[in-house]
Amino acid sequence: MMIEDPAGGRMPYAALAPVGVTPWTSHAEMQDVSFELQGRGLMSPRTQQAWNELRSTRRRLLIDLLMYDIGEFGVEAEEAVSSGAGVPPVWAGRLLDELIRFDR
Repeated sequence: MMIEDPAGGRMPYAALAPVGVTPWTSHAEMQDVSFELQGRGLMSPRTQQAWNELRSTRRRLLIDLLMYDIGEFGVEAEEAVSSGAGVPPVWAGRLLDELIRFDR
């Protein structure tokens, strides 16, 4: 489940929501969002910055990661880190699958 941190201030997805951008918007679709913003007269410094942050794969993955609620996996992750296990836990693979879904 994706959550928005209310203390986090601005959120790129919220700024681009008026043109239909969500965490499930594909990477290819994200590249053309600026045309939609301009066409609707919504291009502003805020939306320009949000688009810049989300059109970069590296930056978008970081943004998605920071708003991802890992819930019950938190304890398992803490144990894996403290034990020094070399194999990533199963939940890590599922998390990565969710984070890179937009590039398919």
